[in-house]
Amino acid sequence: MSDAQDSLTDGELQSEIELVGDLVVAASSSEGPLPQEEIDRLLGVKAGQEASSAEVIDPGEAIHPDQLIEPDE
Repeated sequence: MSDAQDSLTDGELQSEIELVGDLVVAASSSEGPLPQEEIDRLLGVKAGQEASSAEVIDPGEAIHPDQLIEPDE
């Protein structure tokens, strides 16, 4: 029966959940917004590292729930 439980484990998902948990703990214990440097440190992003596949979204640009987002090719 332990084989069935092992097959339901997703290591990448578990790592992402742990990262989000670390961010939540840090944000909830912070006096104000977390500085970008602290967020990068918690996520393991090196200083000056460029986003390769992630698209930067303008915070002023609203995304509506019904809006279709086309992937870049």
